[in-house]
Amino acid sequence: QVLNSGFATLTLSGITRTGSSVFSRVGLTSPSPDCAGSVAPGAVCYIGIMFTPTALGAATAQINIASNAAGSPHLVSLNGTGIAAAIPAISVPAGIAFGDQIVATSATQTLTLGSSGSAPLTVSAVSVGGTDAASFAVSGSCGSIAVAASCAITITFTPTRVGAKSAQLTIASNAAGQPNTLVNLSGNGILAPRPIVELSVTAIGFGNAIFGGATAGQVVTLKNTGGVALNIQSLFTVGDFVVMSSCGTSVASGASCVINVLFSPLGIGTRVGELVLTSNADGSPHRVPLSGTGCRWFSQATSRIFLTSCAG
Repeated sequence: QVLNSGFATLTLSGITRTGSSVFSRVGLTSPSPDCAGSVAPGAVCYIGIMFTPTALGAATAQINIASNAAGSPHLVSLNGTGIAAAIPAISVPAGIAFGDQIVATSATQTLTLGSSGSAPLTVSAVSVGGTDAASFAVSGSCGSIAVAASCAITITFTPTRVGAKSAQLTIASNAAGQPNTLVNLSGNGILAPRPIVELSVTAIGFGNAIFGGATAGQVVTLKNTGGVALNIQSLFTVGDFVVMSSCGTSVASGASCVINVLFSPLGIGTRVGELVLTSNADGSPHRVPLSGTGCRWFSQATSRIFLTSCAG
């Protein structure tokens, strides 16, 4: 502002700048009038100055006002400091991995959105897209996030079928140069853990045995290689065979037990049967074929007794 505090008209003959070119004069329409020509006694005019720094740090200049006033030219010092512009920025992880998840069940993880710039971050939308977008859901909202603050949203993974799943989370914001930020989402749908029956033999042949007697036991090892306990509903033999077991009613995941099977023929000749295991494992009932030959005693002489060779 230039004030004519005298009693005669002030005549302005020149308004110039010396020093840094980051200061420049601009014409004014408000407030008015812009300083030019003459200023009546008691009146004021205005000089508009714009500061446009081109680098960080301090800058100085002067406005020189030449006039018919005593002491002309009058000097006005100009000072300013260039600083970095306030820029919003976003900080998020590149991806979220859920790993294995049982089909039709859900897992959640928290995604933290950080405001890492020098101006507040405004999040306008968060959405899920991509190949398996239906397997992922997002909940929560952030809006405006102050500098150095953060906001959390929840990501839910619910696979509807077995197999790898992938999608992308899109975060729309005012982040400088990054209006849409992508976060990769991944997970794998799996079936619920099941017990798995593993038997050490597929069939047992006992050979010859005396009618009415019994053989030594043949060992069958039962192992549960599944992820949950094996529940034994029944364990029995069909035919001329006897079962003895240490398994009880349940076999833990990764555990094993021993089943002994004996052959006790109730007739002469070929005898067949099976060991039958019913359980909560897939493929139940599990069967092991059993076979053997029943033989008889006979006396060839009153003083000697022989075992037949299982001839009829």
